[in-house]
Amino acid sequence: MVAIAVGPDRPGLISEITSVIADFGYNIEEMDQVVMKEIFILALLINISMNIGALEEMRRKLSHRCSELGLEVTFYYAGSK
Repeated sequence: MVAIAVGPDRPGLISEITSVIADFGYNIEEMDQVVMKEIFILALLINISMNIGALEEMRRKLSHRCSELGLEVTFYYAGSK
């Protein structure tokens, strides 16, 4: 699964986002981050195979946390969920 978060930059965003993912035992296999004109953009490739049953709960919690941080998050899937 790929998650992309976008919004205003501030210190600590990567930690805040990745801690939600780690709480579910998912592995971040690749990460790319850039700040353009104070806009934070984070793309994460997340291996969800270890805990597929918790995927919807993780998505809900990550969406909620990103909203609290002023970020929009979008999820993309390659293959089946």
